Amino acid sequence: MNGKARKPRIAVLTKQLDAWRSGSGHHMAQMMLHVLERNHDRFEFTFVHYKPSDNPIYGRVKELLIPRNPAVSSRAIERGGFDLVHYSPLTFYAPIWGVRARKVATMHGAEQLLLPRFHGPIELAHEAFLVPAYGRLMDGVLTVSQASKRFFVDRFRMRPERVVVAYNGLGPAYREMDAAEADAPERFGLRGPFVYHVSRFSERKNPWTLLEAFSRFVRSGGGRPHSLVCGGSGWDDPRVARAAARLGIADRLVLPGFISEEDSAQLMNRAEMLVFPSLAEGFGMPPTEAMACACPVVCTAAFAVKEVVGDAALVIEDALDSGSIAAAMSRIADEPGLAEELKKRGRARLPLYSWEKAADALLDLYERALSPTISAIAASKRSPRPAT
Repeated sequence: MNGKARKPRIAVLTKQLDAWRSGSGHHMAQMMLHVLERNHDRFEFTFVHYKPSDNPIYGRVKELLIPRNPAVSSRAIERGGFDLVHYSPLTFYAPIWGVRARKVATMHGAEQLLLPRFHGPIELAHEAFLVPAYGRLMDGVLTVSQASKRFFVDRFRMRPERVVVAYNGLGPAYREMDAAEADAPERFGLRGPFVYHVSRFSERKNPWTLLEAFSRFVRSGGGRPHSLVCGGSGWDDPRVARAAARLGIADRLVLPGFISEEDSAQLMNRAEMLVFPSLAEGFGMPPTEAMACACPVVCTAAFAVKEVVGDAALVIEDALDSGSIAAAMSRIADEPGLAEELKKRGRARLPLYSWEKAADALLDLYERALSPTISAIAASKRSPRPAT
């Protein structure tokens, strides 16, 4: 066989890239951008999704549109002759059956199973039975924390050597700025000190404990002048307004709605602290983003958050203990030395959060999963041409 040996062909299911500004979509967008930059011609990529998208990343790779029906889409992928298929996420619609290629998946966490009270029986059955079964079919899995890996190994009975941990990275928006550069507070009408929280509103983010803790905080020490800024969509829920009124903080609550990365980074630079009382996170990006912006963090120990922040935050073990959260907030407000120490520790952890490292881990996972295929390709390259 003459000529250059072909590169292994990888199909990546990229539905999440079609809404790449969302949480999981943002993760995939950053991962795949860095994978393409660091691929160095090792693999040939095709991005597979269901409908055309204006995400510019599709201009850099081959693209395959498939139908939503998983049986039909599985046949379309099989006809593509791919050596490996990367699934993200694993769902009922994932085109797995009948696909003979090697398989890997991205699995972030298991929030539905950790907080079953917030989810219906069909969703819980999907997460408890289908996702573990599909996970065990994978030749490799990328996840974002050791906590998630332990859960998948212990609860889903996945083989530990097939599960690779790669922490999320930080984008360039998250950096330390001076007050002149970080003018978002003025644009949002903030004139005094404020506490910052950012999330898409949901019960999992523990909003009622956040509001209660902030109310306790501003009443402590003879009263404080702080506002609470909750960035993200969904916070205009009428229940939030009623809770704020009941707690006496309605005039202190600022709800800017969906917020850009740049504005969020500016608010982190100017906030007295970030408070992140989530009930469950496979990783938890806001605390790491705050560290990059030299913003002290109060968070809960929920699932992976404690692992991710290490010693660079005040961590509350009981996520529903609004009194302890408020006390931690007061410590940061009243102890400048503590705030500076948390900033210092946060800066020391920043090298852990690297999209380049995460992309390299994914590329290495592809290579490990593909090792029999790569060996076969190399063998075919070495084989002499049959005599004629």
